[in-house]
Amino acid sequence: MRNNNKKIEFGWQFLRYYAVTRLILCLLLLLLPFLFQAQDKLYDADTYTTAAISYLIVASLLLFMAFVEHQFRIQSIIPPILDIFFIGLLAYAGYQSTSVYILIMSLVAIVGIFLTRHRGGLLYGLLACGAIIVIRNYRLDDISITDFSDVSLQIAAILAVSVLANTLARRMTDYEVETIEQQHSIHNLHTLNKQIIDKMNRGVIVVDRDYKVQHINQTAWYGLGLPENPVGKPLKTIADELAYQLETSTPVQGDLTREGLPFRATNTGPQLLPHFIPLVKGEKILITLDNYSEVLKRAHQLKLASLGQLTANIAHEVKNPLSAINQASQLLAETENLSQEEKELTAIIQRQSKRINEIIENVQKASKSKPPKRQQFLLHDFIKSFTQEYQQGLNFQPSMTVENIEDSLTVHFDKSQLKQILANLFDNGLKYSYQNTKEYRLHIVAGQDPISGDLFLDVIDEGPGVSLEDKDKIFEPFYTTAHDGTGLGLYISKELCEANQARLDCIPVAFGGACFRISFDNYQ
Repeated sequence: MRNNNKKIEFGWQFLRYYAVTRLILCLLLLLLPFLFQAQDKLYDADTYTTAAISYLIVASLLLFMAFVEHQFRIQSIIPPILDIFFIGLLAYAGYQSTSVYILIMSLVAIVGIFLTRHRGGLLYGLLACGAIIVIRNYRLDDISITDFSDVSLQIAAILAVSVLANTLARRMTDYEVETIEQQHSIHNLHTLNKQIIDKMNRGVIVVDRDYKVQHINQTAWYGLGLPENPVGKPLKTIADELAYQLETSTPVQGDLTREGLPFRATNTGPQLLPHFIPLVKGEKILITLDNYSEVLKRAHQLKLASLGQLTANIAHEVKNPLSAINQASQLLAETENLSQEEKELTAIIQRQSKRINEIIENVQKASKSKPPKRQQFLLHDFIKSFTQEYQQGLNFQPSMTVENIEDSLTVHFDKSQLKQILANLFDNGLKYSYQNTKEYRLHIVAGQDPISGDLFLDVIDEGPGVSLEDKDKIFEPFYTTAHDGTGLGLYISKELCEANQARLDCIPVAFGGACFRISFDNYQ
């Protein structure tokens, strides 16, 4: 159906050109005898004038019908027949030499064959031959041998040209069908390639030599923070850091790939690693964006996998003698007549034993993490229940502000793991708030990002905040800025978030303090 529609579209264009040419020919046939004052040389001037005017009227009507585009099949068959009829009539009433009219009828027969694209198009050649015979018969009472030879050659020429035109027209039809099929295949291939690029997990951006975005796929669009209408805009207005790396990078000879430096387009977005690849002799540049956070995560997981079993075995072996040390220190502390210095030493042993035990338990939790049992629940009800439960286990009364959370917000998460994450964030937030303000204060905010549509949960404290240098390091295992910390709490929390297809980020706070945001994937 697509091929037929395309062929008919080409046919209408050809038919309109044919109709315009016909109208010009009619005007010439009508005006030339009067312009050159050769009416007396016409065989029948009245018949010629009447036929020429009628032909002009018919040509105007056919031109109008060609632009109306109605009944293509009829308009492609009837007009050549009318042309042969009127031209034959003009040839009869016109000048003594009819070779020009015969040539025009031959051209009309060829045009008719190209319009119909069928064996039946040979009928136009036969009609032209019949018109020649009729003209000769009515113009001359007796056909001489010379005239008969001329007529025979003319008829043979018209028939030969008609046969050749029919063969050529049918081959052109085959070529058109093949061309249309190739165009359709190329279009489908282009659409398929575009869909594949758009659905790739790797970000793809194409910029021109002026660093204006020509194409960007969905992954790159999300990674750069969902910029509005990025195509056609300078890359600098969309991702300033990426544009700076592209502009300052060393020019490349050939098609070598350059690797950039990891960067973040947004505070909570993924860390991206760009690669720059020149295309079309440097006229365009292909930029690929890999999720560097995923690369680091895989490398980190491989590192932990190799150390996991060893760490778990060491923790198991250390825990037994540690219990004996802790028990011995408790028995020693209960002994009478201990000096003050000895009591302080036993207290140090107990505190450090407790700290080592916490490190061992955290290591065992990290090495024996279980797959999450995710379920859907209302975030508002969960936060309300958890904050009440958390405060009941404290020996002080904190000030915990919970912003208005919409009742309809739902998340997919393992409830027990989310409790573990929030308990760790609450512990850290209250501790650092007290260190900075001498008050236990915490702010909980939840909502939906207006751009990405992802749900988020913020835990904000009033502590000294997190420096840019420590912003990414605090999620590494055993990294801590506190002398009494284990450095595993935030690492375990981040691992649990990622296991539940969520993210844990530390984002800047305008009024000071630290904000830890859990971003829930809304498309799960």
